[in-house]
Amino acid sequence: MTLDIIISLLCQVISVSENHLSGKTPLTSEYDIEPIDMAKLMIEIEKRFEVTIHDEDVHTFQTVNDVVKYVEALIAE
Repeated sequence: MTLDIIISLLCQVISVSENHLSGKTPLTSEYDIEPIDMAKLMIEIEKRFEVTIHDEDVHTFQTVNDVVKYVEALIAE
C-alpha cells in the first residue's frame, strides 16, 4: 500500500502514468526525476503520511523502494 501511494505521488510530481513506474525505478534524471521533483515528492510524502523526512536522508534514496522502506520505518516508530 505504501508503495502504491508513493508511486502515485511521484507520478503526479513528474506527470507520468503509474504503469511507467515501479519500486525498482531509479530516482535519477534518466527517468526524468530531477532534484526539484524529489523535493516536491518529499513534501507530498510528509503531508500524506504525516512524517518528517530529513534532508540528509533524501540523498541516500536510489530507488522508489528505498523511499518506501524509509517511510515505512518512520510510520513504525
